[in-house]
Amino acid sequence: MTKTGNGLPAFQQYQLHFAAHLRDPNTVAKPPRVADARMRVYRALVFNNLDSTLGQCFPVCRKVAGLRLWRKLIRGFLAHHRAQGPLFRQIPEEFLQYLQAARDSLPPLPGYFAELAHYEWMELAIAALDAAPDWSCIDTAGDLMRGRPVLAPALALLHYDYPVQRISPRYRPQAPEPVDLLVFRDAGDEVRFIELNPASACLLALLQRERLTGEAALHRVAGTLPQVDPEAVVTYGTSLLYELKARGAILGIYSTA
Repeated sequence: MTKTGNGLPAFQQYQLHFAAHLRDPNTVAKPPRVADARMRVYRALVFNNLDSTLGQCFPVCRKVAGLRLWRKLIRGFLAHHRAQGPLFRQIPEEFLQYLQAARDSLPPLPGYFAELAHYEWMELAIAALDAAPDWSCIDTAGDLMRGRPVLAPALALLHYDYPVQRISPRYRPQAPEPVDLLVFRDAGDEVRFIELNPASACLLALLQRERLTGEAALHRVAGTLPQVDPEAVVTYGTSLLYELKARGAILGIYSTA
């Protein structure tokens, strides 16, 4: 078997050259003995498949970036990012990591772009999360105030400096406007987003972190809002908990202590 100067068999060296050209055709010359027309087909297949995959996960990012800038980002990702895993479904997460790690060398992007990408990726992440409730431990008809509310297992609290859920080609925020969001997968496997006020986000964060009844959690939140009547906080929070249960973010209460 013929080997090259770096110790690799010649066919492996050829494969590496072939792949390097597909990733970065502007820098790496095509390998010998491959017709230009055939190489163009390979380049188009690789780029278009990647563009299609990322465009499906980041549709708003693609629109607000515009075609030229979006294609530059795809080219840069293909040429310079080294994926940490072989799974095709992980490509959107790898692209998100590329945007964060290479931000100093990327073309100029809007200040909200990285957060918008994370927001769009979260829909895929929650949809694919391998998590299911243990219904044997859940009382679906229990009192959310007296018991410990059970949150949907595929759920996350998000905080962004920009209102990412409203960004579109027609609305591009020029200044930060912080927002808290709840994202979860409901019983029908649909991913839902709900905008929260800071007190509601605080309540859900407490329920995630600590073994608290709904009532105890609401009194804790009320203690952080001295300017607000505690009873008003409890009344509002009780309504919120039951609304979240109706929407599938809360499943019931723990049936055991």
